[in-house]
Amino acid sequence: MPARRITVGAKPSIPRAPSGSYDDTPDKLLQMLRDNDQGNCWCSDCGSGAKVEWVSINLAIILCIECSGIHRSLGTHISKVRSLTLDITSFTADIVELLMLVGNRVANMIWEAKLDASIKPGPQATREQRLRFITAKYVDRAYVEPISTTLSRYSTPDETLLAGIKKNEVQQVIYAMALKANPNATDKSRGTHAVFLALAAADPASPSAVGGQQPEPEKPVPFPVAEMLVQNGAEIPTTMPAFPLSRSAQLYVEQKRGRSVGISRDGIGSLRPSQNAGEKIQQDMESRLHKRMSAGGRLAKSPIPER
Repeated sequence: MPARRITVGAKPSIPRAPSGSYDDTPDKLLQMLRDNDQGNCWCSDCGSGAKVEWVSINLAIILCIECSGIHRSLGTHISKVRSLTLDITSFTADIVELLMLVGNRVANMIWEAKLDASIKPGPQATREQRLRFITAKYVDRAYVEPISTTLSRYSTPDETLLAGIKKNEVQQVIYAMALKANPNATDKSRGTHAVFLALAAADPASPSAVGGQQPEPEKPVPFPVAEMLVQNGAEIPTTMPAFPLSRSAQLYVEQKRGRSVGISRDGIGSLRPSQNAGEKIQQDMESRLHKRMSAGGRLAKSPIPER
C-alpha cells in the first residue's frame, strides 16, 4: 500500500504571495494552490496524490476525485464540491483568497486535531471506509478539539466566532464554525451581523470620506472571512449596518444581493444604481480570474513534488 501523505502541520513550500502579485498573471488556480502549500498536492482526507483536482469551497480543502464523491453525497449543507479545472465560474476573488489562506494544512489542524493518525484512510481505502471517516470528520466533528480556555478566551462558539471575525483571523473563524457557531451571529454591543463585521475588519471604511461617499478602490479587495461565513449559510441582512462600509465592501454586498446598494451620509443603506467605476472593478476582477483559470485542465498533469 502506498505511503499515506500527512497534510496536518506540513510547512508551505513557499511563502504566500500577496494577491496583487498574481492578479495580472494568467496562472491556474490548481497550480497556485499547490505552489502556495504542498499540503494541497494530496487529498485532505485520504492523502492520495492522484486526481487531486477538487475542492470544497465552504471547507476550503482540496480533495481527490474519490473523496470528493463522498463529500457530494453528504449534501451541500456539509460540503460544496467544485472542480478546480472545470468549474471555473465558481471561483470569485474571495473564494480564491480563502483557499490560499486555508487549504489542507490549516483546515486539518482544526478538523483532525484529535485524530489518531492510524484510523485515517489511505489512498487505497474503500468507499465505505472513506464514507465512515469523512462523516465522522465533518458531520459528527469527532476530531475537533472541544472549546477550552487553552484554545479560546471565550466560552461559546458564537463568541469565539465573533472575536475571530473582528481580528480578521480566518483560522479562529474556521475553528468556531467547526464547533457549530452560527454564521448569522450578531455582535451584542450593536447587533451588527457577522458578515458586516467581517467586511469592516478586512477593509475599514475611510474616515475622511467626503459627504459620506467612500472612495472607489484602486483594485478589488477580497473578503475571505466574509466568504467563509456566506458559504456556510450566512445571509446578507437587508438593512445595512449603522457604520459606513468601504466601497469594496459595498461592492461585495451588491454582488451577493444581486442588486445595487448605496451608502447614504449617515451610513444607512439606500438603493441606487452602481457607479460605473465599481462595475468596472467587478468586471476586471472576473476577467482576471477567468484568464487565470482558462486553461486549468492541463494542470491535472502537473507533477506532484516529492517530500
